[in-house]
Amino acid sequence: MATPRLFVSSTCYDLQEIRFQLRNFIRDFGYDAVMSEFDDIFYSYESHVQDSCLEEIAKCQLFILVVGNNYGSFYHQDKQENKIPDSVTLKEFRKALEVKVHKHIFINKYVDYDYKNYKRALDKITLKYFQENNVSDDQVEIARSDIKKKFDTTYHFPFESYKYVFYFLDIIHELKENNAINPFESFADIKDTLRKQWAGFMYESLTRKDKIVSNVIQPLEAKIDRIEKSLVKLIDSKTETNDNRITFDISTLIREENTETLEAAQDKIHQLLYSIRCFFFYDENGEENSGQRVWFNKNFTNETSKNWLESLRALVQSFKLSKNINAETVFKGYSLSKYHNWYHEIPYKALFELYSLYNSLKDEDKNGLVNAVTQELNKNYEKPAKSIVSEPVDDLPF
Repeated sequence: MATPRLFVSSTCYDLQEIRFQLRNFIRDFGYDAVMSEFDDIFYSYESHVQDSCLEEIAKCQLFILVVGNNYGSFYHQDKQENKIPDSVTLKEFRKALEVKVHKHIFINKYVDYDYKNYKRALDKITLKYFQENNVSDDQVEIARSDIKKKFDTTYHFPFESYKYVFYFLDIIHELKENNAINPFESFADIKDTLRKQWAGFMYESLTRKDKIVSNVIQPLEAKIDRIEKSLVKLIDSKTETNDNRITFDISTLIREENTETLEAAQDKIHQLLYSIRCFFFYDENGEENSGQRVWFNKNFTNETSKNWLESLRALVQSFKLSKNINAETVFKGYSLSKYHNWYHEIPYKALFELYSLYNSLKDEDKNGLVNAVTQELNKNYEKPAKSIVSEPVDDLPF
């Protein structure tokens, strides 16, 4: 019987206890843990031991990364004069990305907390720069890199190793897929997460066949239905000329195609704005619900909506590597009265797509989008409560 092999990647000395517990947990599931300190790796006679570890990753089915507050030893082939050479752990992570092995990523919650503080401070300075300077798209990455280099020289890192660890975390946060990041305080947190994830994977594996069939058939049915309707309209429009030729009037078909395209664009705009305004969650009964991310104490006008859309350019440039942006930053200066404490992070992708759509429109078409933005954002308007002035009360009982 084939047994899944799980490669465990982390610095060894500071996370030795967690690695030992993780090994026992993996083996209790009946899986094989692949760890360098337990001779689970074949060390080739012709290769460096670090390279032998890298080669083993391609032979595994899962990759578990645990990041603590140490960066680890430098990879032997990285030149020491490089400003930030790869550590062995980072090199293993890059190898896992290269061979596309499925990953579980765990970051010490205190390191994660310090990293987020670092990112907030850096993002604030970066955003200010892009708001005050008109940077062309081809110069964005250069400007961001220069800002970060200068910032890192003055930032007070809690530990010296964090200069390197945060570089590692930047790479992790750039992932576009299989990018779930799980903060942990103890091994119990890692164990609970893995148990839930593997249970979910088992469920998905058992039900995937029906889902795949449904996902393939439904779009095909919709396309076939659309083709049939178009053919019917085309046949109904045919006319026969005096010289026995048959002609078709396609104007109706074109008009309906344009209508469907317009409706698709309207749906997309509504979807983007809804994900900016609101969030989804599951209640105690397991049913999906939604709630507002933010509240405004003043209505948007078309003018303020247009200014907000224009301001997104600096946001999407400066937060390019962020998955989410704080609501206070997104709506800074736009009468934000309060935000939902749990879901105040707005997806970067929604903001990027909205600005890209706005920027691609002709000037005469932008007003339509501005009007749609005004209507959607005003759904989150909360009228300020009026202060009640009480009448003077006479203390006498008569």
